[in-house]
Amino acid sequence: MSPVRIGVFVKILVLLIVCAIPAVSGAQEFKVFTSEEYGFTMKYPASWLKVEPKGNYYVVFQAPDLTDNFRNRIHVAAHKPVKDNLDVFLKELRNGISDLQKGSGKKQEVKILDEGEFKSEVPGAYYFFIQAFDDKLRIWMDIVIVFYKHEQTLLRISCLAPSQSMEKVQPMFNEVLVSVKFTSQDSETSPAPTRPPATAPTPPPPPPSQPAPPRSQVTPTPAQPAQPGVTERVPEQPRYAPEPRSEQPAPRTTQPPMPPATGPRPLPRGPAREPETGIIN
Repeated sequence: MSPVRIGVFVKILVLLIVCAIPAVSGAQEFKVFTSEEYGFTMKYPASWLKVEPKGNYYVVFQAPDLTDNFRNRIHVAAHKPVKDNLDVFLKELRNGISDLQKGSGKKQEVKILDEGEFKSEVPGAYYFFIQAFDDKLRIWMDIVIVFYKHEQTLLRISCLAPSQSMEKVQPMFNEVLVSVKFTSQDSETSPAPTRPPATAPTPPPPPPSQPAPPRSQVTPTPAQPAQPGVTERVPEQPRYAPEPRSEQPAPRTTQPPMPPATGPRPLPRGPAREPETGIIN
């Protein structure tokens, strides 16, 4: 291979490596945060820091780098026991934003852009997509708030980022929000211990067949030989005694021959019957 071709090949290889680096480095890694106190788990970006929470927040995760002079954050508020339905807290949030919009002195620029059911591991989760203007930073902020309630535990997770960068970090926020799971859900969804299959109830035995009435007792003639080839069995269809053959000797008595059985045949024993029986779209 000529030196010119080798040089071209090396340049192409370098370009491929440079193009591949952003794709590899762009993959977000996560850690898992577990709260034994409130019984839930959630993911958070592995490079983010857990900082001291302020106010009523339980835990706060913060990005290590600034974006538009702001460090993206995830705020987690947790409460229990909470007996009120989730709708009570959704209404409180709407009313609170409405009060901020009116303002007693200075009007706050804040609005709900979207809200609805948030599909996650926790049934009934609900989200709000809020936009507010930060007077100090002089930028618009996007805030995603998701409420989760399981039994008597309430979680409220807020994800904050500048509006200009929200589209970039939205997939990461979504990964965090859909990962929320209450530990007691695992025991509810875990398969029950295997048991031997239940034995089907034994069907009741069919009613016993009615016995045929006894036949008329007729004393056979002492000299009359037994009929060859005739055995006693329960017939499936009514049968009659065969006529005596012509070659048999005539009976020595004047008694009439044995009449055929006239009683009803036994009922057949039939088979036993079964008993009746995301935002982030």
